[in-house]
Amino acid sequence: MTTDSTPTFSRRAALLGGIGVGTTALAAGTLASPAVAAPPRAHGGAGTGSAVHHEPGRLFPTLDRVRSIRVADMSDLDGFDRLLLVTLQGVVNRSRPEIYLIVDPVDATWVDDLPVRVQREKDPWKLLDRYRRCIAGAIVYDIDAPDTINLATTLAAQRGCVVASADQAAQHGLKIVEDLRGRFADDPAAIYEYAIDELWAGTRHEMLVGLPPIHTVEVEGVTWTEVLRAEQPVRDSSNRGTYTVDLSSHVGAGTVFVQLADAFPKDGWGPALHHVSVEVDGAAGPAFTPGGEEEAPYLFDAGGSQTAAGKRFADGGATFIYRFEVPAGTTSLTLALELENEYLVSVTDTAPTRVEPFTSFRDYAIATNSLVTWLPPSGDSGSQFEELLSRMEPGSVYPGWFSDDVDGEWSGVGLCSQHGVIVVAADYYTNASVLSGIRAETAASPAAPTGRAPQAGRTYVTLTFGEGDNIQYCQRQMRELWDDEARGSVPMNWTITPLLEDVGPALLHHFQATATELDGFVCGPSGAGYTYGDSWPQDEFARFTELSGAYQARTGLDIIYAYSTPTAEQPFPRLPDWVLQDYRDDVPLRGIIQTDEKASISEPGAIVPLIGTLYPSGGVEEYHTAITDRIAAHEGDAPLFLAGLINAWSWTPTDVRDLVDSLPEDVEVVLADEFFDLFAQTA
Repeated sequence: MTTDSTPTFSRRAALLGGIGVGTTALAAGTLASPAVAAPPRAHGGAGTGSAVHHEPGRLFPTLDRVRSIRVADMSDLDGFDRLLLVTLQGVVNRSRPEIYLIVDPVDATWVDDLPVRVQREKDPWKLLDRYRRCIAGAIVYDIDAPDTINLATTLAAQRGCVVASADQAAQHGLKIVEDLRGRFADDPAAIYEYAIDELWAGTRHEMLVGLPPIHTVEVEGVTWTEVLRAEQPVRDSSNRGTYTVDLSSHVGAGTVFVQLADAFPKDGWGPALHHVSVEVDGAAGPAFTPGGEEEAPYLFDAGGSQTAAGKRFADGGATFIYRFEVPAGTTSLTLALELENEYLVSVTDTAPTRVEPFTSFRDYAIATNSLVTWLPPSGDSGSQFEELLSRMEPGSVYPGWFSDDVDGEWSGVGLCSQHGVIVVAADYYTNASVLSGIRAETAASPAAPTGRAPQAGRTYVTLTFGEGDNIQYCQRQMRELWDDEARGSVPMNWTITPLLEDVGPALLHHFQATATELDGFVCGPSGAGYTYGDSWPQDEFARFTELSGAYQARTGLDIIYAYSTPTAEQPFPRLPDWVLQDYRDDVPLRGIIQTDEKASISEPGAIVPLIGTLYPSGGVEEYHTAITDRIAAHEGDAPLFLAGLINAWSWTPTDVRDLVDSLPEDVEVVLADEFFDLFAQTA
């Protein structure tokens, strides 16, 4: 699971029309550091409103029952306008949940499936006129210190306000209740220190929200010129070398943007960059290793890439872009890139992305009066994140994601697990403040055992789409995959979260009601939310398994896909027995599929039947080869069991069908429930 990580350096000056503090040129230059102004103290606020309820035994607050919704399409608006309307949605919906906002076609697709009356607003700005009486005014953020957008969101929840720019407040006649401009330097640590000291006490302590204050949006009409490409798939670093590209023909505009992308995005082995050196008119220019301070002035857009061990890599749809300012009169510009694997390097002289406020899930943060931060779980600011986690009770929830492009997922989930806080990837989940109030039947029962016995010499395979712990995946990508015409043609499992019972029961109901006999559901990592059981305090983990047991019993999920804590020595160690024991005691389970990727775990006689995933990179052909290689290496007549994990971001049900159709006749593909019924008999 990955999310975009947005750098907060001076590129905003170019993207936001001169707002900011300058950029770094190829010859020389510095980044300015505005001083921190002492912010005034915040005051107490209005709370969350009467429509919000947090029932015992539930992770998420829910809202009053929704019988009708008012739908407005804001897909044509930019992030600045969306921010105002999404925060309006949060304030209105916490008292009477009814506003539903369309951001993209997926939001529109869901409308017809919701069991409520629908009224449509032709002009989204009519919402502001209609509900003006519900808001006290505007909290104005400072785009030069973008983390004030998160601060403003928390203040808006407490004051009953929308979040707006000063220009928007003037344009729409909104009273400025608090103005954050000029009160903070672009120093996230200082901004969140203020939020912790002054605002935390007035927020909901069962939930902490992590959202990026800004993100990048592609600019239409930008033309990229390809300058370097790996012509064949390479996944073993065997093509690592230093490649020189001549960018002299692109220096005329004064700025050059260089993008690195995955040349074969289907297999998830994109470019890994180890070093960059620049030569300007024959003289040595900047040189840097990714991930260090030297890289920051040139990294224009991290684009979902990650850094680790002195390299930056981007797999699948992820990219990263560098920006180099070219001194006037330059005639020659070359880059030497130390690269490996499946690289695609392109260049343009037009800014390819722009920065806008990040808006998703803010409606729910406001409706529930939750503190919003964007703190990395490692590094200097990690102490602030850990301080907040230490203030939360075990069994609390952290929806959103993590500000760390190095190993934010692993360190973030690990740190939350150590504090007994449950992670839910939610940063792109939209309309939570109204979807949580749309009631729908979600009760379900597991499939009955088939009574079959495994056959000697046979291979049993079950194939499972991952990412189902991620509520935004369930809302967006899973819905698109679900509508693939090949779904239902062969057995395939879908990880899904039972937490949709709280934040999207109508979504969960849709999947349950439209599933075919060849669709199976597996509870996404690692039960009632994403966590690493082996990182929890051992005497506290039962809180998680008890929650999971209740959610899963209600929604009929008796198989879990689980993670263990990744380590440098062993990326996915076997779950320890004490974790399995808590699962067995509290969760009605057929079995656990554990992230393993090499299928090295196969224990039908474990405390809970346990099997590791087979997760080969590549497409259908590579997956077919991985399965047949396992069959060839299997000794004896005992049946072979393989739990294949499917990449939900690059595969479709059509791909799964093609894979199943390609397998030998002695391979039987079954759903996960039947798989574990057969697997357990081999103990």
